[in-house]
Amino acid sequence: MSQLIKIDKEYTSWIEGLSTRFRTLQIKAAIQVNQDMLMFYWSMGKDIVAMNVEEAWGTGILNNLSLDLTERLLGSKAFSETNLDYMKRFFWLYSNTPLAVANNPDEIPPQLVGKLSAVPWGHHQYIMDKCDNDGEKALFYVDKTLENNWSRAALLNGLVNDLYKEQGKTATNSGSILPEPQGDLAMEITKDPYNFDFLFMREGINEKEIKEISIGTWYRLCVCR
Repeated sequence: MSQLIKIDKEYTSWIEGLSTRFRTLQIKAAIQVNQDMLMFYWSMGKDIVAMNVEEAWGTGILNNLSLDLTERLLGSKAFSETNLDYMKRFFWLYSNTPLAVANNPDEIPPQLVGKLSAVPWGHHQYIMDKCDNDGEKALFYVDKTLENNWSRAALLNGLVNDLYKEQGKTATNSGSILPEPQGDLAMEITKDPYNFDFLFMREGINEKEIKEISIGTWYRLCVCR
C-alpha cells in the first residue's frame, strides 16, 4: 500500500471507486458466462428429454454421452454422468413452472433468464436436490439467494430448514439482481469452477475458432449491454 492512500482522501476515494467499478464488471462478465453455460445446459437437458435417449439407446446412455463428449471436448469436466443428469433435471424443473408453460416450455422464459444467470451452478444443484420437480419451490430459493446474496452454505441452510414451507409463499424478486460486489454470492459466481471449465481452452482448438469465440463474447459484453 502506498503512502498516498494513507494521507490523501481524494486519492483514496478514487482508488475505492475504481476498485468497485472493476469488481462490478467482473461480476457482470461472470453472470454473462454463467448465462451462456446455463442456456447450453438447458438445451442439453431438452435434447436428452426430447430425444428420449434412455429408451432409444438404453439406460447406460448417459455414461456413453459422458465418455464421448469428454473425449470430443478434450477433457471438459462438465460432462460427467452426474452433471448430465443434472442438466436433464434442470430442464424438467424450470420448463414445468407456470411461467414456462404459459410461454414456451421448450425455452427458458426471458423473465427467468436474468435471475437464473446470477445463481452459480453449484447453487442450482442444491436446489434441484431439495426441490425435486417443484418449480415454484425452486424459484423461491433462487429469489431468496439473490435477495440475500446467499453463499452455497447459506442456501443449504435455508433448504434444510425448509424455509419455503415456513414462509408459505414465493419470493417476489423479478429480473436480474447484481450480487453485492463484496458479498458471498459475488465471490462464488466469479470463482465458480463450472464457469472456468466452460471457458477453458484446451489443446486442439484452432486459432480461427478462438477468434470467432472472442469476437462473439466481446460483442455481447461490450456492445449489447
